[in-house]
This record gives sequence, C-alpha cells and structure tokens, in this order.
Amino acid sequence: MILVADSSALIAISSCNSLTLLDKIFGEVKVPLEVYQEIISGNKFQSETLDKYLSGKILEVKKENLIILDNTLDQGEISAMILYKKLFDKK
Repeated sequence: MILVADSSALIAISSCNSLTLLDKIFGEVKVPLEVYQEIISGNKFQSETLDKYLSGKILEVKKENLIILDNTLDQGEISAMILYKKLFDKK
C-alpha cells in the first residue's frame, strides 16, 4: 500500500517520534515536492527530522490541465491529491 502524506500529518507524527510506523503500516510513503518544501521552509518544527525521513520519498507533480473548484486548499494539499491519483491510476 502507498501513503501519500500532507505536511500537517507528517509534522504531527514526527513530533511523536513515530515516523517509522508509517513504513511499517503502509510499506511505502510518498510526498509531492510542494509538501516537502512546506515542511523544510523556514526551519519549521520537525523539519530536520522530516528532511532525513523523506529522503527518496519525494516526487514532483505536474499540474497540467488542472481545474480547482475549491479555493481553500493550499499547493501541498492539491499536489498530494494529484500524486495520489497518479499513483492509484498506475495500479
């Protein structure tokens, strides 16, 4: 199973020192580049730990021909949904 995670959830799990549980439960963890950038920008809480954990788990997402009807989502959330759809469609 693949987990596509957003920054808030990763920061919360990291603050509990439980990132390794994600690998045990889901087997594979992926994040879009925008989520990674949100986490490490400005030296946020847990950014150093997450920078190490997310090594090799970051994927770039192309946002071509995209229509967003909800203006409450940030770029990380949008990218996570696109990445999930991309990975799910491959299976």
